[in-house]
Amino acid sequence: MKRAFVLSALILVLLAAVFAQQGGRQLSADDQSRFDSYFQRWQNYQRTNNQGDSRSMEKRMHSIYQQYGIRADTHYRDVASNGNRGRNLDRDWGRERDRDREWEQNRRADWDRYRDRDRSYWQQNQHVSGEDQSRFDSYFQRWLACRRTNNRDEVTSMERRMFDIYDHYAIPHNVRFERVASQGGGRY
Repeated sequence: MKRAFVLSALILVLLAAVFAQQGGRQLSADDQSRFDSYFQRWQNYQRTNNQGDSRSMEKRMHSIYQQYGIRADTHYRDVASNGNRGRNLDRDWGRERDRDREWEQNRRADWDRYRDRDRSYWQQNQHVSGEDQSRFDSYFQRWLACRRTNNRDEVTSMERRMFDIYDHYAIPHNVRFERVASQGGGRY
């Protein structure tokens, strides 16, 4: 008898935890609307790599989590009313990633073709000293890395340095940096 009582008490405790967790996710209409807005903006900030605003939206969503007793490790899409929309988000991200890779490959092929054509133009018509070419290539590689990480201050700094070399050799500012970079400089 004692064993049955303990077992039923344990089952009640586990069921109470499940009901409390599910009940805790029932947001009021206003809070659900706010959360959905935060979630949508968070997704946009994630796509554009806007980390400051992304963290701001996360804090706002977590404040709603705390208000309703939702565990902090719960995925945002599980709380958002429009989070899943009956589709597989991982598959959509994969499709976008594949499309980006294909675009990047096509762009690289075009760059390689034009780089080779333009390189011969620069070799015939523009002579940059070996030391300046080395410096330019270094700036160009750092510029590419800063663009990938969206470090705008460093991008501007590297552009200024490359334009100083342009000015020294009377290269017009509308000439793309990839055209001046030496062999392999235009590759990412």
